[in-house]
Amino acid sequence: MVNLIIVLPIILILVGLYFITLGLWELREGVNRNQYIKYMFTGLFLLFILTPLIWLFANSFFARMS
Repeated sequence: MVNLIIVLPIILILVGLYFITLGLWELREGVNRNQYIKYMFTGLFLLFILTPLIWLFANSFFARMS
């Protein structure tokens, strides 16, 4: 359980960066602007919202366990 809570935010950061990279590549090609918005929003959501929330919930979970 502890290993999952440590590894999960790292995986989310990597996936978020991947989606941001896909979004920038889509912007570079300039074919589908809606796809760019979807990739960037998903990547930024994973990177700046979901990852800190997992860290906060994990810290509060472990604080209650000990």
